[in-house]
Amino acid sequence: MVKIPDMFESFMSREPAVNPHYGKVGQEGLLWAFANFKRGGLSEQEAKDLRRMDFAYFGAIAAPDTDPVRFRVVVDWLNWVFCFDDQLDDGPLGHQEREGRLYVNKFMSVLENPNTKESLEPMQWILRDIWNRIQEDPYCTKGAKSRWLKQMKVYLQACSDSIVFRPSPTLEETLSRYLDYRRPSIAAYVLNAFVEYASGLQIPDEVFENTSIQALERIACELVAIVNDCISYHREKDQNCPHNMVHLFRHHGMSEQEAYDKCQVMLREKYREWYLAMASLPTWGEEVDKQVHRYIQGVQDVDFANAYWSFRSGRYYGKHAGQVRATRVLPGAHLDWVPGITLLAEEKAGVQLDLEIAGKVKGHAIKRARRRERMASRGRRHGRLTC
Repeated sequence: MVKIPDMFESFMSREPAVNPHYGKVGQEGLLWAFANFKRGGLSEQEAKDLRRMDFAYFGAIAAPDTDPVRFRVVVDWLNWVFCFDDQLDDGPLGHQEREGRLYVNKFMSVLENPNTKESLEPMQWILRDIWNRIQEDPYCTKGAKSRWLKQMKVYLQACSDSIVFRPSPTLEETLSRYLDYRRPSIAAYVLNAFVEYASGLQIPDEVFENTSIQALERIACELVAIVNDCISYHREKDQNCPHNMVHLFRHHGMSEQEAYDKCQVMLREKYREWYLAMASLPTWGEEVDKQVHRYIQGVQDVDFANAYWSFRSGRYYGKHAGQVRATRVLPGAHLDWVPGITLLAEEKAGVQLDLEIAGKVKGHAIKRARRRERMASRGRRHGRLTC
């Protein structure tokens, strides 16, 4: 048995606020996700798993005071991003460079050409719909929209770059290269952009160029990465997935417990760096400072969401979550956890996977899903809600 780090020290020790619209909006978002994902091949078991993982709870902590409309955008994106990400890392495309890059590029093209008339697969359509809702929000600043778009593109590029990552000869070089892509690929920078959008903040662009603000964003992203890697390692270790800090420490000779202990040291270093960055934060006047500090609190809320959701969701520890949260000890027996959502049918066909994977896809199911997408597109043009 091994003991994982204490992930609720320092500013992580306070109880997080939860969005009061969590129950209603979370259920609405889940049903909408089911309707769209099933057009792409989501199975009944995967639908049950998606419900059990409860990504809306993550959003409820990351955006605790936003209104139902914007909260719904956050929830829909979370349901999308976890399903998207499950195809990479330890998923079916995690070690297939060509297919993985093609997969990511399809979503990059949606952001770069949102008005395309080409037929979109369900996962692409969802991302475009989310981006359109952000663009059409009259109270979201031009700067907030551009930052969200920028961070989404950086996230997708980092996901693409991660496919070819392998450890270096030395631990120092390995860790440096890993964090270079892991910061953006953990998607916390996108969530930080959602903080600005969801809270309706009116922060001048120059604030985001400040080195202290950038340091706080970086530190918060690294905290998300360290916590996520510690929590998810027991799922990934048998698959030799290199996209995990605990795995990399073990690759360079540490025992599992030594690797977790090293992560604990790193967490405490990050808390210290956070307060040093806060100490050097300048002022911009009362009105701007109010919004800046609300943004900083929101960046912390993303860290809270990652940690608290991880122990509530069935994704990592399932029925053992309470026990692991209380003791930090991983039982020697098999832990209960929810597997990732497998690649949707149209994605399987779209990137021409090898026969071992693509052989599971039925051609008529793909045609049927595309036909439904065309019907949905016609329905949207005539003002009907089709999904």
